[in-house]
Amino acid sequence: MGRADEAVVPLPPVEPSFFERIRLAALGDPQDLTEPLLPDDVAPPGQPRQEFEPPAGRKLPPGAKPGPLQQAIFTLTELPRLGDDGLGLTTLDTSLTIGMPAPTVNSPLLITPGFGTSFVDEVPGPMDPGLPAQLYDAWIQARWLSKIGDRFGVDLAVAPGWYSDFVNDTAEAFRITGHGFGAWEASENLRVVAGVIYLDRRDVNLLPAGGLLWTPADDQRHELIFPRPRLAWRVAESRRAAQWVYLAGEFGGNQWAVRRDSGVNDVVVYHDYRLLVGWERRPADLGVNWRLETGWVTGRLVEYYVTDTADYRPGDTFLVRWGVWY
Repeated sequence: MGRADEAVVPLPPVEPSFFERIRLAALGDPQDLTEPLLPDDVAPPGQPRQEFEPPAGRKLPPGAKPGPLQQAIFTLTELPRLGDDGLGLTTLDTSLTIGMPAPTVNSPLLITPGFGTSFVDEVPGPMDPGLPAQLYDAWIQARWLSKIGDRFGVDLAVAPGWYSDFVNDTAEAFRITGHGFGAWEASENLRVVAGVIYLDRRDVNLLPAGGLLWTPADDQRHELIFPRPRLAWRVAESRRAAQWVYLAGEFGGNQWAVRRDSGVNDVVVYHDYRLLVGWERRPADLGVNWRLETGWVTGRLVEYYVTDTADYRPGDTFLVRWGVWY
């Protein structure tokens, strides 16, 4: 035994690593462009840190779930047709994310198959853009997350997929999308994110992306990241869940290989710009989350790239999106 008057020297504090302070949530639709390298627990738009000790005693990264199933997502997005020059789209998306160590739980490989269906509502006649009644997306993404040192993390993904009306079966329906991002922790509350998103589309092939993620307080989260900036505030919190509201911008759209009414195969691209307001509930445990968004959709454009078809510009509309995920 030591002397009673011996000074006790405390151990130096253990600094949490970069990936222990962030959560890299799995993407849903790779065309969604919403979640490239998302620091600070689970986003969007965030919640208090979640950590638990699995039965085996090995601690998982914040927000990670025990077992291979990491995330299951379902979203319903409605863009109603307004007026004779309008174009309505109802989209159902679902995906499932399986996680595995590559080589450790702090450097995981996420495999995410997904499927989406869009129902088209258009007015027959001279203003009809000639889209099929249904458009489909089927894809599988492989995403690898890792860290280099204590302050830098990387996020790499590739997602081959089939985008068509399931009538046009040419090679134009097959696309490979992906992204590559790096995130540097400049300070406790500021991250710098930079990278590129590869869309493999006729209108936008390679999209630079990045910006700043600033968390000035526990109840604020400012994702100044192109192409989906978002400002979020926590408005209520209880032992069961946190409630967040947010403003966001979004670049929407996709590309499909389609069969025209004339029997000719074609490639069509639709894109728009969205200003959204949302409300999100996140439970205090790793249970079911849900989100409700609405906003205005403008700058809409339908372009055909194989046949000599004039561009079509549908009128503005609004968006309602409901999402639930585990």
